[in-house]
Amino acid sequence: MKFSLEFRPVSVATLFGALLVLIPVASAANAGKVDLCHRTGNGSFNSISVNANALDAHLAHGDVLQPNGAVPGGQGFVFDSQCRPVTWSYDVNASPDVSATDPSSPGNLYIGSGIPATNFGIARNMSQGVELGLMLLYRQGPTIQSSDNYADGVLNYSVASGPQSTANGSSSNNATRAAWNFTFSIATGLNGATTNLSNRTFQLLYDVDPGAGTNYRTLTLEPELAPQAPGQSGFQWRDQGTGLVFIPDDEGTPNVTQNSENYAFNFFQSFLTGPYGPGNAFAGPAQFDIILQALDGAQIIARNHIVVNVAAP
Repeated sequence: MKFSLEFRPVSVATLFGALLVLIPVASAANAGKVDLCHRTGNGSFNSISVNANALDAHLAHGDVLQPNGAVPGGQGFVFDSQCRPVTWSYDVNASPDVSATDPSSPGNLYIGSGIPATNFGIARNMSQGVELGLMLLYRQGPTIQSSDNYADGVLNYSVASGPQSTANGSSSNNATRAAWNFTFSIATGLNGATTNLSNRTFQLLYDVDPGAGTNYRTLTLEPELAPQAPGQSGFQWRDQGTGLVFIPDDEGTPNVTQNSENYAFNFFQSFLTGPYGPGNAFAGPAQFDIILQALDGAQIIARNHIVVNVAAP
């Protein structure tokens, strides 16, 4: 049996092209790095950077994104960029710092006409001099206590179904307003801190999904440019999605800003993913998450997360 061999010339360019097909090239996406708090064998954490395509495997065995990844076993707390837990304290059915009360109306907030400074859920980071308060009340009526605690980093409230009603202690009926308001209070410069509202970033996240899921709008506090009337804090809240100012009328001081909001207001109703308004008489059941948080740069330094559970009719 005879074999014949035939040699044909092949250009270098052709050969190199074939090699390019065979040699895998890392994509830019795979080359990216992600910072993690790595869980070691003894349960402690240290800071590492990993390739983005290895992220899922690291998260699966207990690593945590940083900064601001949730601290395991430290509900409500987050890691900083050095994998150190950033902690704050909680208080339930409490009064805010005295600096957040109106000296011309003792025992009441700056916002509104005689809104009592009571029954707040409060997150405080005293080392940063920051207090974040969230409170529920029946509109033009009494404040609402929570029977929950912050054991899981969240404080639950229960409220009545329906519109504003004297049945809940409100001073009048109003079919165009939800039965309840949420009130927020931010106080800075506590514990001798020299910071004020301008030295930190504050965000208000409110849920527009009346169901069990969450769909947040995020508002960021910013100084108002126009001169403000006496009693106003000089700050407003801008929606990150639309770029529009949604809350222009906070009251307070350069260190304190407060307001009280109702889910009947347009900047709630315009974004709701399900019925909860005058059209269905604000009927429950419904559930809304509300988060107030303070940041130093990109780092969260305090967060207050409440859940409002609206009862069935």
